[in-house]
Amino acid sequence: MHQLEQIITIELLGEHFKFRVEQDSEIDAREVTQQLVREVNHVASRFPSHAQKTNKLAIVVMAALNIAKQNVELNMRHSEFLNSVASRAARMDRMIASSSCY
Repeated sequence: MHQLEQIITIELLGEHFKFRVEQDSEIDAREVTQQLVREVNHVASRFPSHAQKTNKLAIVVMAALNIAKQNVELNMRHSEFLNSVASRAARMDRMIASSSCY
């Protein structure tokens, strides 16, 4: 089966990039690229204007690191949540099992 593809164009620090993405993904590629553009612009805003032109790679790497950090934090919170739910479910299961013995 051939998957549908689309071309996404984004602008980062005055440079245009094109990416081919699969359309059948549950994640909207435009939303992903918009997050990257927002983070690159946020990081760039902390640089003086003359440094934005000479430090493009540093800006993009810092933005990628910020997004990666957010992802790691989200994964940690998700794991903690799952552990909490599993612990509560096991406790409830024990309570139900002990109350049904009577």
